[in-house]
Amino acid sequence: MTKLVRLDKDKLMNQNLEKKEFNTPDFVYIPFPPKKEDLKKEAHIKKESLLYPGVYAPISGKLSGIDQCLLFPGKRVNCFVIQNDYEEKSESTKPIRKKITGLEKREFLDCIFDLDLKNRLEKNLSSTLLISGIDDEPYIENEAFLQRENTKAIMDGIDAILSLQQNSKAIIALKNTDSKTILAYQNILGMYKNIEIKFVDDLYLIGKEPFLKKYLKLTEAFYLKTSEVYEIYVNLKKRKPLLEKYITISGNGVSKPLIIKTKLGVKVSSLFNKYYLEDLMDCAFYVNGLMGGVQLNLNQLLVSKDLEGIIVMKRVKKVSKACVKCGKCISICPIHSNPMLAYKLGIKVECIHCGLCTYICPSYIPLQKYLSGDDGE
Repeated sequence: MTKLVRLDKDKLMNQNLEKKEFNTPDFVYIPFPPKKEDLKKEAHIKKESLLYPGVYAPISGKLSGIDQCLLFPGKRVNCFVIQNDYEEKSESTKPIRKKITGLEKREFLDCIFDLDLKNRLEKNLSSTLLISGIDDEPYIENEAFLQRENTKAIMDGIDAILSLQQNSKAIIALKNTDSKTILAYQNILGMYKNIEIKFVDDLYLIGKEPFLKKYLKLTEAFYLKTSEVYEIYVNLKKRKPLLEKYITISGNGVSKPLIIKTKLGVKVSSLFNKYYLEDLMDCAFYVNGLMGGVQLNLNQLLVSKDLEGIIVMKRVKKVSKACVKCGKCISICPIHSNPMLAYKLGIKVECIHCGLCTYICPSYIPLQKYLSGDDGE
C-alpha cells in the first residue's frame, strides 16, 4: 500500500503572491520540428499560424535566426527565432462560439490543437472525469491560481467534455488546505449538476494520476489537470490554440514571489531581467520545484508546456556523510523502489524522480542524482 507523506513547508514563502503578465516579448524561440521539411518557410509569420504539426506561433513577426536553447529537464534543442513585430496579426478568423456543449465528438476533437491531448481524448474518454486541481510541488501554484482566475471557464470546459457522453460525471480534486480555490468553486458549483468537488489531504504527489485515483478509489476514470481543461475551453470557445501559460517564481532567494502569465517560447532569463534586479549569483535555481525539479542554468531555458516554475534558493552547503543504513529512503519511496541499489551498487531501479529519498536522507546524500544516472556530485 502506497503511503504518501506531508512535507514540511515554509508558510511564509508564497505570501503575497503577485500576478504579472509578460505577453510582449521581443523574441520567442521555437524548437525545430522532428522533420525539417515540415517547417513552413514563410518570411512573415502570423500569430497562431501553424508552424509545423502541433506547434503554433505565439506572436506575429519574422524569422530572424537560429539559436540553441534548453528545455526542461535539460534537453538542448536548436530553435528558430521569431522577432516580434508587435502587430499581433492573427491567423484565426473564426468567430467565438456562443455554446461549447453538445458538440459531436468529431467536431469536438477537430477543435483540439495539442496533438497529445487530442489523442488521449479520442482513445481513453470514460464516463467518469477526474480533474486534478492540485499543485504537488511546494511553492508552485500554477493550477491553483489558474482556477481562481478562470473558474467559470474551467467549469464550462468540464461541462463540454461531459456532454460528449450520456450519464457522465466529473470530480474535481482539491487540497483541503486550498481555501481560496475551494471558495472560487463553491460560488458557482450549483450551476453544474454533474460536477462535484472532492477534498484530499495535503500530501506530496496526491495530485498525480495513479496516486489520486488510488486515494479516491477510482479504477475507471479519465484524468486531466485543470490547466488541460482550460486549454480545451480556449480551443473550443475561441477556436484557437493556447499559446501562453502561468509559471511560478518563488523561493527565499528572490524579493517577491510571482505568478507570471507569459508566452510559450520566451526565455526564462528575460522574465528575471524584467522583474528581479537583485543579485542572484549566490542562489541555486530549481526548475519545476525543490522536490522533483532539477538545477539548471536559466540563460537558455525556454518557457514550454512542461515548465511549471523556478524556485530560487540561497545556497546552503550541506556536506554528505556516510550512509547510516537507516532504510528511510526505501520506506518513503511511493513506488517501493530501493534507492540504495543505485547509490551503493550502481544498479538502475525504477524511479519517478519525486525527490523523496533525497528529502528524507539524514546523511544528506543526493540519492536523486544517483537514480538519474549521475555520480551524485
